[in-house]
Amino acid sequence: MADLVGPLNRSGGVRITVTPDAVRPRQTVTATVTVETPIDEVGSARLEWGYDNFYRYHVGSTDGGERDADGWVCVTRVEIPIAAGEFAGTSNSFRIPSWAPGSSPQLARWACRLVIDRGDVDVDERGVFDVVIGADDVDATDEAAAETEPYPGGGATEIDIVLPSPVWRAGEPITGHLVLRPGERVPLAEVAVYWQRHREHHPIERSPARSGVIDGPPTYLGTQIPLPPGDEYDMPFEVPLPADAAPSGTSVNSSVTWQLGARVVYQGATRRQIERARRPIVVVNAS
Repeated sequence: MADLVGPLNRSGGVRITVTPDAVRPRQTVTATVTVETPIDEVGSARLEWGYDNFYRYHVGSTDGGERDADGWVCVTRVEIPIAAGEFAGTSNSFRIPSWAPGSSPQLARWACRLVIDRGDVDVDERGVFDVVIGADDVDATDEAAAETEPYPGGGATEIDIVLPSPVWRAGEPITGHLVLRPGERVPLAEVAVYWQRHREHHPIERSPARSGVIDGPPTYLGTQIPLPPGDEYDMPFEVPLPADAAPSGTSVNSSVTWQLGARVVYQGATRRQIERARRPIVVVNAS
């Protein structure tokens, strides 16, 4: 249950209770709004279901820097009937859309928002709840069909990331195989795999900030591996995902996507020192 107690207005405090406090897409939540005493001098009142959308934007010129921001995205609005200029409470239910982005500090904070227009001191309060994402809530068709993507500049060794599924749950390990196919003689290699979180910004009314990429801690598969050309090397791996990993999702102003990355670092090489590849995955946070 999620509660928010608003400031005392002329006629009483506001409490918004949202139940249940965690839901998945296509499930229903109910908000109950109560007041200590009726709020008077009300011109209009409404409930808005939606989310605060977190993103970054670019300020001014090239050297203006970047800033964090959030914007309220209203998914649906319900006008509340007002009798004799008083608000005494209300309740309403909302079905989470199938496309809803999951809750996370990187993307969205879902809430039921109460807005009361009073002329002098308005009321604007929210009851927060979480939207969690399970494997049944995502379409991973593109990720399942995607092949391993090499970074520009490689070519000495073909890197293939083999996964049994494109969908992985936060807090659980990503398991698979890294297949290396050297095409020429290379020095001894250090081989590692790791997760990548991509946060993209596409605000409607501001200049977007640069996309942010975070590499997770590497899981080393070997540090002095000989890779004679002409052979194929199959290396099983297990890469833990953080328990608080943000679920993959797209919102109005920003998106969160995930990749599994692999790198081969050639020891003592002077011409070609490192090769990288990655494969897209989908991260969920509910069973």
